[in-house]
Amino acid sequence: MGLTTSPTFPLQDMRAVSATTTLETATLTAKNTSTPVAHSHLSNTANTASDDSLHAAISNVQTARVNVVIANSNSVGAHSPAMQWGVTRQLPQTLQERSDALEEIRARHNATCPLCLAARQQDIVFGQGSAHAELVFVGDAPGDNEAAVGTPFQGDSGAKLDEMIKAMGLSREQVCLTYVVKCPLQEQHPATQEQLDQCASFLVEQLLVIRPKVILPLGGLAAKHLLRSGEGISLLRGKWGVWTPPHGCQVPTIPVMPTFHPAYLLRNYTLETRAFMWSDLKLAMTKLSVT
Repeated sequence: MGLTTSPTFPLQDMRAVSATTTLETATLTAKNTSTPVAHSHLSNTANTASDDSLHAAISNVQTARVNVVIANSNSVGAHSPAMQWGVTRQLPQTLQERSDALEEIRARHNATCPLCLAARQQDIVFGQGSAHAELVFVGDAPGDNEAAVGTPFQGDSGAKLDEMIKAMGLSREQVCLTYVVKCPLQEQHPATQEQLDQCASFLVEQLLVIRPKVILPLGGLAAKHLLRSGEGISLLRGKWGVWTPPHGCQVPTIPVMPTFHPAYLLRNYTLETRAFMWSDLKLAMTKLSVT
């Protein structure tokens, strides 16, 4: 099927090609290991044993402190000092409370994010959809089409995503659409890693407030960021991963099902690519209660 200005991807077509795909699922397991501690025997005649025990105790304390610093850096993020919801503020519960919290995050992001402050305010695309969504789609960053209208996923790829959402039995109003970075990335002025991390910390707050049942990253950059993985999207897609909230938020891990970006689908509109994407969407649907 050739690429057209507004390609179609009907439900029947998606279901038909899905029969050719073998689904793969992966289960993440975590193994806890313990390190035995050697106990020294005290001697009434030897002071060196006591000295060795003291040095060992100091070393253990220093190691524990380093591990705490690393854990905090990995969970909350070294570049998210302004993060509030779920960290310094209690998470909202009702739909209205969640909507209000998302608006507060949007306003604070637009006023404080260094990366997006360097861009034009009208180019910022924060997100769209339900504050109580069971499914959150996450892209890497908005493009010119999105910046022009201020809403995520526009143009041909946005139309294709709408078809995919509809085929799942949902609508834009029932899901949430957002990005890791909220403004277009400029090739001539590449962002630093610190700037990217600062902007991405607001996505963490969005996810903590919404607390969806499934996160569906679209494309490699979003998938790598959410899963903290170095693998490409071809290896990540179709396999369950988890997004781990910051330590202390009292929010359980959220399942993640990576898939291709709709723009990639349009560039590679083959039976195989369509079957892969539809199988990914069907896996995500198994954890939703609204379909």
